[in-house]
Amino acid sequence: MRPDLHGRTVGIWGLGREGMSMADVAAAAGAARIVAVDDAGRVPFTTPQGIDGLEVFRGPEHLALLRTCDVVFVSPGVPWRQPAFADLRTSGVRVSSAADWFVTRFAAQTIGVTGTKGKSTTASFLGHLLRAVGVDAVVAGNIGTPLSDLEPAPGQVVVAEVSSQQAALLTASPAVAVITNLFSDHLDWHGDPAAYHAAKANVFRLGARALVCPPEVPTRLAAIGIDELPPTLRLVEPADVRPLPGQGVMSYPHNAVNGALAAAAAEVFTGAPVPAEVVDAAARDFAGLPHRLQTVRVTGPAEHPVRWIDDTLATTGESVVAALRAMPPDATVALIVGGMDRRLDYRQVDEHLCSGVTNVTLIQSPSNGARIGERFAAAHPERTHLVDSLEAAVRTAAAVPGVDVVLLSPGAASYDLFANYEAKGAAFAGFVDGLSSGVVGSN
Repeated sequence: MRPDLHGRTVGIWGLGREGMSMADVAAAAGAARIVAVDDAGRVPFTTPQGIDGLEVFRGPEHLALLRTCDVVFVSPGVPWRQPAFADLRTSGVRVSSAADWFVTRFAAQTIGVTGTKGKSTTASFLGHLLRAVGVDAVVAGNIGTPLSDLEPAPGQVVVAEVSSQQAALLTASPAVAVITNLFSDHLDWHGDPAAYHAAKANVFRLGARALVCPPEVPTRLAAIGIDELPPTLRLVEPADVRPLPGQGVMSYPHNAVNGALAAAAAEVFTGAPVPAEVVDAAARDFAGLPHRLQTVRVTGPAEHPVRWIDDTLATTGESVVAALRAMPPDATVALIVGGMDRRLDYRQVDEHLCSGVTNVTLIQSPSNGARIGERFAAAHPERTHLVDSLEAAVRTAAAVPGVDVVLLSPGAASYDLFANYEAKGAAFAGFVDGLSSGVVGSN
């Protein structure tokens, strides 16, 4: 049940996009006091203006104030195992989130999309496809607009991308849930794969009427004791998915699976079939999303252009392999890997690289690039380069003989050296521009 905020003391942990949204919600709901603690202590920062009752405290020394609140809305970036968070959950204070606030009210109008990889593309394409069949649909959540910003009209459908951090705090599930896949990720947040998978399962475990997913998902969940599924289970077998037409992002094999999941979810939610020709038309004009196999630059002569691809949202080994499989089979690829180390398993990357299916030169960049492709590096030192910066990686990639594609698919998050994946992608494009002007690294 959604908490009543009128006359209450509302706590907000983390004053980023979702935190600001919940501060607005709490003020509009008549909260007596809003206590916002940003323990990251971001500098520089601006104290929000025009929100009645809001008090902002910067720095972790103020976290104890949250225990004096009636309800605390926690931002997704707060680690589940952080001692102050663990203490808060056992303190008797109601703990919620922007996603939980929305879903407890609008579950019947919501399709929740989660998974380790592919959830943003699946959610975006699902919204695109629903609009193509005449449904008023909006896409929000982890993909951009906070769910707490929305007040959907009757009949409007909200496609909500839900991260594992958001799912962990759900107390209700969307009407229809989509899980694209379940690998290992965010272990620094959840602690182990079982806890991570259990958090994802909240997208359906708390009242969903239907689950759409590949067969591997129920199998993985059953392995950790989660075997009670919604009344309707729609399985999409990746091996049976037909290719989607065109030359756009939906023509990539892994996105064809994402498209099939979206089409199945649209059919389950609306109760009506979505013709193949409608799916195909939607795939042809779907522009895709930034930082997901996005060609950001083309350099070189017309007779041998080099495509520079920003895939900074590829933060697991599985997503790196998917990106490599999406490359033209005869292409010479310079693969740039490396980012924040989260103790992930990269054996599948080595297996693909060592198979020789893709002609790859491996460029290992900070911070954990040396861990990605270790076996390939040992077997092919002449095709492996360990560099000390993204700038050096770009220079090295440009010098690979006969290179057709430079793929920045890091296999790791960007927070070690960059503010986020957008910043890393922007730096990548900037370094490519500097190659042609001869000013890489100058400011």
